[in-house]
Amino acid sequence: MRRLAPTVAAALLAGTAMAAHADTGSTTVTFTVTAGTLSISVPGSPVSFGSAAAGAASITANLGSVTVTDTRGALSAAWTTTVSTTSFTTGTATVNETVAPGSITYSSGVGTAAVGQVGAMVPSVAVNLATSKTAASWAGVGSNTVTWNPTLTLSLLPSQVAGTYSGTISHSVA
Repeated sequence: MRRLAPTVAAALLAGTAMAAHADTGSTTVTFTVTAGTLSISVPGSPVSFGSAAAGAASITANLGSVTVTDTRGALSAAWTTTVSTTSFTTGTATVNETVAPGSITYSSGVGTAAVGQVGAMVPSVAVNLATSKTAASWAGVGSNTVTWNPTLTLSLLPSQVAGTYSGTISHSVA
């Protein structure tokens, strides 16, 4: 035991001496979060709304997924999408071969946001597309991705001519 006592005492004295001479250092660390873009994706063309019998009052269908992706990383992350349409026509596009934009309504439905996002989507409900209208908007913080599947209703005339009708639905985001 006599041999261990001087070794332990020397180790304790050395540890105490080291602590008295310890030094510290600091390093400042930085990083950058880069801003991305604001974009919208829409269903590919063509989308079929199926069919309606001659004399039907309307045809209603879902357009398919519309997705807004905002990677700008803003403290106040807000955007608004707009929607517009052309007339839907068949044949020579006479009155009875046309569904005018004023006869088309758009409802965005509820949007699905990615998990962990901070904010909320404000949907549109049965807006008439006679002119360009707000499809949906978002208010939140940071980056976000929101998807919805809008419903369109095309009101038909009792004298609507049989045929395949074609038109274009356009979305934009700002």
